[in-house]
Amino acid sequence: MEFRLQRTNLRINDTVTDKRAGKVVGKRKTRRVVFLGKKHSVMTASAPIRSLPEACDYMLAQLRQHPDRDAVAAWEAAAAGRCRPYPVFGLGHLAAPTDTIPPPDDLVLPEVQMPATPEGDLAREVIGMLDPLKMLNPISASFGLGKGPGTLVTCFGIPLNPEAMDAPAYSKTIDQVLAEPPPDPAIAGLMSTMHARIDFIKARTPEAFKIGLPDTQGPFNLAHSTVGMEALTAPYEEEEKFRALMERITTFWLAALRNLRSWIGEARQMPHDRTGKICECSVNLVSPDFYRQHILPHDCRIATALGPLHIHPCSGPHVFHATLDNLPVIVTEAGFIARAAAGAISVDEALRALLDRPILLHVGQELPEGREYEFICADFDRYAANPRQLFGYTGMHWRRKDRPMIREIHRRLDAYWTQRYGSCSRPGT
Repeated sequence: MEFRLQRTNLRINDTVTDKRAGKVVGKRKTRRVVFLGKKHSVMTASAPIRSLPEACDYMLAQLRQHPDRDAVAAWEAAAAGRCRPYPVFGLGHLAAPTDTIPPPDDLVLPEVQMPATPEGDLAREVIGMLDPLKMLNPISASFGLGKGPGTLVTCFGIPLNPEAMDAPAYSKTIDQVLAEPPPDPAIAGLMSTMHARIDFIKARTPEAFKIGLPDTQGPFNLAHSTVGMEALTAPYEEEEKFRALMERITTFWLAALRNLRSWIGEARQMPHDRTGKICECSVNLVSPDFYRQHILPHDCRIATALGPLHIHPCSGPHVFHATLDNLPVIVTEAGFIARAAAGAISVDEALRALLDRPILLHVGQELPEGREYEFICADFDRYAANPRQLFGYTGMHWRRKDRPMIREIHRRLDAYWTQRYGSCSRPGT
């Protein structure tokens, strides 16, 4: 997760963090500066990286030096309901295309002085895993796969448009999809490319580096991306044809996921990827009855195959409740989003619905201008009653120029958490 608390079809958190105060690691040279009344180390120079093993060693050393930013450790503690001594939360600004000023960052990562070869590019990717430290946000030693929400759409013969953030270039009709042979879950679309990338990473990096699953979405999201508006009308006009489409997509989805997990291998899996995840963004466009009649049977098929699920409700209260009430759920999400298609499930409402069930809640919220610190403190206060929570926030009013202020708010919130939960014998002590 990349500790990614995000709406699947809207990636708004462009930030992730700055180095923790006062630490000098490896071969880096630092100078002492005063920043908002506190001392911090700011890099002025660093030894270049000249090999992939050196990049891997450097990244893992940084991860060890920053237990307060360890995304995997935080996820494991939250999933188990264990108190954790660090909040390990994301705090960012809007990634606006017009916001092009150089960000005022305190941390400068070492330059990778390697040619533009696959191994050189992989080394740059490894060092890039530390970019979140520029904003004090969570990090993990993990590689990504695919091209976002459109990754599996390519398997149905639809290319992605790089000028539209890799959205599907066009849609097909249900008749076209059903007339074609079912896609091969080993080689269709981006599957063979991802397989080759997995093998390349495993051959050249230590086992400490994990490989995250691509964004596989879910059956109804894939149907909507593949056949467009027909996914919303066909259940009423040609129910049997829509069911055949969903059965084909679900069969492929399960087979593709099994292949990806097999190729990655148990030792390289991210812990959160061991739970099957269904993104239900498009369910926000339909009613609870539509979901229960036309989508739920296919989600249940996935739950039968994979066990309890991680559900991404994409903010919608009716999606949150319909999935929680009808599926075995082990992870779900909530939080305020201003421009959500069907409203947003509040954290309080979500926690009331979860009661004392062992379900991890990803809290992802947009922040109110001028009350950012107090708003997040209120979320941290809820942690005392339920430690199965992870947090991520975006200030839609913030831009790159605000990064120094955002980092200072982050430090204040780290201190607030430490004061409340630093002893970590139990939440609230």
